[in-house]
Amino acid sequence: MSLDVRGVRREFALLERELGGRPLAYLDAASTAPRPRAVLAAIRAYHEHFTANVHRGVHALAAEASDAFEDARHVVAAHIGASAAELVFTSGTTEAVNLVADALRLRPDDEVLSTCVEHHSNLLPWRRHARVCVLPSLADGRPDLGELARCCTPRTRVLAVHHASNVLGSIAPVRQLSAFARSRGLLTFVDGAQAAGHLPIDVRVLDCDFYAFSGHKVGGPSGIGALYLRQGAQDALDAPRVGGGMVARVEANGCEWKSGVQRFEAGTPNVEGALGLAAALRFLRAQGARAIELHGRGLSRQLLEGCRRLPGVRVLGPTSADERIPLVALALPSSGVDAETVARTLSDAFGVLVSAGRHCAHPLHDQLGVEATLRASAWIHNDEDDIERFLDALAGLLA
Repeated sequence: MSLDVRGVRREFALLERELGGRPLAYLDAASTAPRPRAVLAAIRAYHEHFTANVHRGVHALAAEASDAFEDARHVVAAHIGASAAELVFTSGTTEAVNLVADALRLRPDDEVLSTCVEHHSNLLPWRRHARVCVLPSLADGRPDLGELARCCTPRTRVLAVHHASNVLGSIAPVRQLSAFARSRGLLTFVDGAQAAGHLPIDVRVLDCDFYAFSGHKVGGPSGIGALYLRQGAQDALDAPRVGGGMVARVEANGCEWKSGVQRFEAGTPNVEGALGLAAALRFLRAQGARAIELHGRGLSRQLLEGCRRLPGVRVLGPTSADERIPLVALALPSSGVDAETVARTLSDAFGVLVSAGRHCAHPLHDQLGVEATLRASAWIHNDEDDIERFLDALAGLLA
């Protein structure tokens, strides 16, 4: 099954816009992805037809909103192979990491095993509570499985790792990492922000305890995300936030928390965000997970082959398209124009949108000895022409 890219592109209103008289070549999905029309329609329907809070009212609109919200929970859970009883709505991956890090009751002398490749959001929340130990990486940035036993100590409590790197594009061997963690009695947290829109995901197969991703990287709205909490791991967590919605009963001198995932959803939830996220994932499901993966692999191959031909440019991460999502980060020649200037010029002069900087991964850039990188990240709406426009424009700027 192949992806109908031309049909997919028609579903993104944003791609009808032009910059400087040129159609957009939107290659910044790793930062935030464009939203398909189905997402905009789902949000509009909520605001126009059944705006109400969920799980609090008894009138007709409240019932409709509550039913739609819980249906969205089932859709989002199914996207990663989980049950609705294991799916917490969050504001995004950052909140999800903080929620688990806060809820695990870690002590300062506890250890969290991670990598230097992590996004700051899968590093800083752990640092607040425990000591973060770094698992060495291979030359291409992927975790070195041979070092796991040496890095694990009696104080290690959690293994926190990315599924796909937002800089290297590399896909981590999560199944093997989880298997090691399980053998040592560790909990495994997986940052799936970059993987959720590109790869088929089944948390049962990955065998992790926690998996998080953000709506805005899979075509959903900003300010919404999801956290998988394996049912067997939920009892190990405190409720880090308290308030309305997560409490069953409050008395003068005590209270009773709700059971299940609602215990972790204090306050009024982002209802329209959840509905928009579910609409985005339904849209992805209609395209086919395998078709999306194969399409991304083709774009990865084109990006890798094209960028290797650019003089003086270093492509970071794995050399094989089979080992990465369609994302490349480039170290540009030190004698040329800086990455930020190149990115803005690509936008203003060519209509090509990419990112530049350290991409919330300062330790990785420090280890690689690179001040900043230029990052192009493709998704289901991109085709070969978008990649060629990027490569041709960048070659001209570097000439």
